[in-house]
Amino acid sequence: MAQWEEASSAPCSACGQSGLIGFYEAREVPTQTCVLLDSKEEASSYPRGDILLGFCEGCGFIQNVRFDARLVDYSQPTEESQAFSPRFNEFAAWLADELVRRFDLEGKSVLEVGCGKGDFLSLLAQRGISRGLGIDPGFLPDRIERSDSSIEFRRETYGQDHTDLTGDLVLTRHLMEHIPNVAEFFSWLRSSTQRTDGAVLFTEVPDTARVLKEGAFWDVYYEHCSYFTMGSLRRALGCSGFDVTWMERGFEEQYLLAAAVPAISDPDQGPGESTTEIGVLVSKFATRAMGAVRRWRDLVGSVTSRGDEVAIWGGGSKAVAFMAATGVEEARVVDINPHKQGKWLPGVGVVVEPPTALKDVNPALVVAMNAIYLDEIAMGLEAMALGPRLVAL
Repeated sequence: MAQWEEASSAPCSACGQSGLIGFYEAREVPTQTCVLLDSKEEASSYPRGDILLGFCEGCGFIQNVRFDARLVDYSQPTEESQAFSPRFNEFAAWLADELVRRFDLEGKSVLEVGCGKGDFLSLLAQRGISRGLGIDPGFLPDRIERSDSSIEFRRETYGQDHTDLTGDLVLTRHLMEHIPNVAEFFSWLRSSTQRTDGAVLFTEVPDTARVLKEGAFWDVYYEHCSYFTMGSLRRALGCSGFDVTWMERGFEEQYLLAAAVPAISDPDQGPGESTTEIGVLVSKFATRAMGAVRRWRDLVGSVTSRGDEVAIWGGGSKAVAFMAATGVEEARVVDINPHKQGKWLPGVGVVVEPPTALKDVNPALVVAMNAIYLDEIAMGLEAMALGPRLVAL
């Protein structure tokens, strides 16, 4: 389409090839979805930006070619943590155990780039690492137990000036999807990894192949300027001088987990989707996403038109993207994370409430923002003696 032609002049931030193929557009979306806002007015007037996803036929990478880093500030109060969910904590504990076992981390050091609130680094400390350093502009000192002197946190943004930092494991979890300069950033991480003999880089990102297959418009938002599949992540690491030594899907195949070591690697080596396979999914995504928007709009509308209440369970990025794309404004939004409660969702101007607020409205429909949490949400509803129809994105 004509409005997507600008992608053809954009270079791929993973491999450098020009001539991206535009395939999906979303206009005037909130530029941050996890930011904590104190009023409806502040939320309704929150800055907006445009998304135009471009696909690289050379390596399979997908990026927002309209992303403007000046519109995103990770140092302001945000809440991205999922550590209040038992299901997510189960996964995080498994991953911490797996990394310690696989890379023999007892008595060794870990550098976590983009450590968020420090939850995962603390898990690794409990499992016997000797030293941990976390760096993140959004780190909040009052959110972490500081009794463990083996862990240090810096409220800074990792960049070229931080490549002297290192560890036996250099770790990034749900960071690279926020990075616009992918090849350059991986080269910085490579420099950090090389500073310790035998060190390994581990990275975890959402699996975009699932997003494309499902038409999951709710997983496309402004902060996520970079989108990886198993194949494109492997090639991006290879192009930046890494050799991938381990790769698999996790969290019920929603995430990609990859370990790599500095080497001169063939970026096309190993398993993962081919660029042709991703190209087929890309060609169908806009149609699938628009169909999904219509289905959800119709479902919610059929409930609210009867005067019944609809609730969204999960007051994070998915909720903002879902409500912005569908135009759903009547729904109540609840979240178990106390740091989100009482705060307003950017762009859509809806306040996040505790789940107990649903007892007052007895919703007919509850939409879970992630199917992986259905069991714990169902238990929460049952504990409140509520019996709505429960569905998930």
